Amino acid sequence: MSASKVETYRSRIDKAQSFSEVWEIVKDSVKDTLGEHRVGMMLFLDDLPLQLGAYHPLGTNNIVLNRTLVQIAEAATKSKRLVNAFVYSLLVHEYLHALGYIPEREVRPLVYKISKEYFGEDHIVTRLAEKSPWALLKGVPLGEI
Repeated sequence: MSASKVETYRSRIDKAQSFSEVWEIVKDSVKDTLGEHRVGMMLFLDDLPLQLGAYHPLGTNNIVLNRTLVQIAEAATKSKRLVNAFVYSLLVHEYLHALGYIPEREVRPLVYKISKEYFGEDHIVTRLAEKSPWALLKGVPLGEI
C-alpha cells in the first residue's frame, strides 16, 4: 500500500462529518482490499443493548448501528476522530458479515488486515481493530448506564 493511499484514507476518516461518510470509507476500503462489494446496503441507527455495537441481520441489506453506544463514545471521547474510528471498526466488521464472511474467526483478522493496510499500523482505526472497538470505552461504566 502506498503512503499516499494511507494518507488519503487517514484524511478521509479524520475529516468525516457523518456516519454516511464513514460508511463510504468502509465500503471503499473493503472493495479496494478484497475486490468485493455489495450493492444496496442500508445503514440504520437504532437503540440497542450496550453490549451490541452493530449487527447485520443475515439475509438483509441492512446494517444497524447502535445509536446509544455511539452517543456514549461521543460523550466519553469528545473527539470526532476517535468516534469515526470506533464507528468504522463496528461497520467494517458488520459489512464483512454482509459479504458472506460469517465466522468471527474469519472476520476479526480481516478487519485488522484492512485497517492496517489502509490506515497504517499506528492509526487508532488499526489499534481498535487489533484490540477491540470496546477498548475506546475502557473505563466507561456501561453496566451502570
